[in-house]
Amino acid sequence: MRLKKLLPVVGVVLFVFILSQLDFAKIVSIFSQLNPLYVLLSFFVFVPLLFLVTIEWQLLLKRQKIHVSYWYSIKNFFIGYFYGFITPGGLGAYTRSLYLSKESDEPLAKCLSNIVTFNTIEYLALLSLGFIGAVFLIQVYPFLFIFILAVVVLVLSVYVFFVKSNQSQRFLQKLIEYPLFSKTAERLKDSLESFHKDVPNFKDALIPFSLSLTGWLLKYLMLFFIAQLFNISISIYFFIFIMAVADVISSIPISIYGIGTREAALITMFSVRSLTNGVIISAEQIVSLSLFWFVIIWLTPSIIGAFVTLYETKKMSSFKFDEKECKQFEGYMQKYLYLYRNLVDIVKRYVTTSTHPVIVDLGVGPGLLSKEMNKMIPDARIIGIDPSEQMISLANKNAKIDSRIGSSEQLPLEDESVDVVVTRYTLTYWKNPNLGFLEISRVLKPNGVFIIEALNKDFSKLRLFLIKLLMLFKKSSFSVAQYHVDAYKTAFSIKSVVELFEKNGFTIIQKKSNANDWMFLLVGKK
Repeated sequence: MRLKKLLPVVGVVLFVFILSQLDFAKIVSIFSQLNPLYVLLSFFVFVPLLFLVTIEWQLLLKRQKIHVSYWYSIKNFFIGYFYGFITPGGLGAYTRSLYLSKESDEPLAKCLSNIVTFNTIEYLALLSLGFIGAVFLIQVYPFLFIFILAVVVLVLSVYVFFVKSNQSQRFLQKLIEYPLFSKTAERLKDSLESFHKDVPNFKDALIPFSLSLTGWLLKYLMLFFIAQLFNISISIYFFIFIMAVADVISSIPISIYGIGTREAALITMFSVRSLTNGVIISAEQIVSLSLFWFVIIWLTPSIIGAFVTLYETKKMSSFKFDEKECKQFEGYMQKYLYLYRNLVDIVKRYVTTSTHPVIVDLGVGPGLLSKEMNKMIPDARIIGIDPSEQMISLANKNAKIDSRIGSSEQLPLEDESVDVVVTRYTLTYWKNPNLGFLEISRVLKPNGVFIIEALNKDFSKLRLFLIKLLMLFKKSSFSVAQYHVDAYKTAFSIKSVVELFEKNGFTIIQKKSNANDWMFLLVGKK
């Protein structure tokens, strides 16, 4: 694990070492002599490359029956650039499958397989050019082409096994059948099926592969002309193949976007006189060109990507529970009825003194908790309160309740009319928690009980992100997953909720909490 974390540092250390050996005054001089107009025009070379790669991706999307607009595809690429830029080896770029799943309303596993296929085609196109380049350089580096060929075989083998072959599906299905996965086996099988659904065959990949090759060649051709600004003039063929080999080497995940490894490879190859027709190219020229290209092709798109990511993330969060989302929420929560039963067991413990207890399900949602209370506490009168008419409509279908539109701050109930108020994970949405506790105290009978399950504000953000991924793999809708995750943004700590109880005259009679858990339960007596 420590070695994994240290690997990206290798490239950075190498880059720092290279810089320490260079003449900074010479680098400054090189940049100061660049024509400002040509520098400005150089930043636009990214545009045709982006349009070309988007066409390639659209072909793969249509093959897998994932429907998003051409414009959204461009935005999704920028998202990938941003996440790739801030992660070793650019692996974070796969995060854009989350956004693709939201936009297309397709399963995350299917969108992930699409991104894997696209990236594999892109990488194989680069490796093809790198292999040809290695053959050109065989007299200088005799074993280089063997290394690249081995990488090609490895990438193809891994892709074919995990994405295309029936053997991998059978292997993973057998793995899922182990007792370890017993509780999630069916959902994992669904995700596995989604991952392999409509994956392009080799024939379907030919045109995207050709477009990818064209894109890489176009990129190196434009870089060749930019290199003239830095007085790097060698054969265009050798230039293209040297750059391709350098990019293959820099793709090894020991740096951030190849920083350090790319420069080391370029300095090594450009220093060979037989490759440059005797032209002397200084390390300062090479590093200056590499940094300039890095800013154009990686840094600038990544900065744009940061803004696109911020916008798209906010848009994903700004959903409303319409009728469709309410039904999706209900469908997803049906998988976890045992959670409702566990809570009803606690409610049941505090209504033994009443013959016909009055229980308020505050934030009744689709009525799943009320439904379990109908079964387990059949003599109780259940009052379901929720601000959403759609949720109230679903609750009426699922449970026998007295349903009312309302909120914690305005309970449509008489004073001292209720034995128990129970709510699960609604506190995060209360506009005025203190007023909500006062209202609950008002409607509870003397010695009445308030039972609350709440989200723990101190829960690990990394674990929260993993939970969101798991929810998506379990086929929750994106909005349902986002609803659960966003709730943590306004969640409360255990200590702050205890203070709300005590401040409003409640005595804590039961506490189930763990500082590292995602939730906690508190029971207060009036």
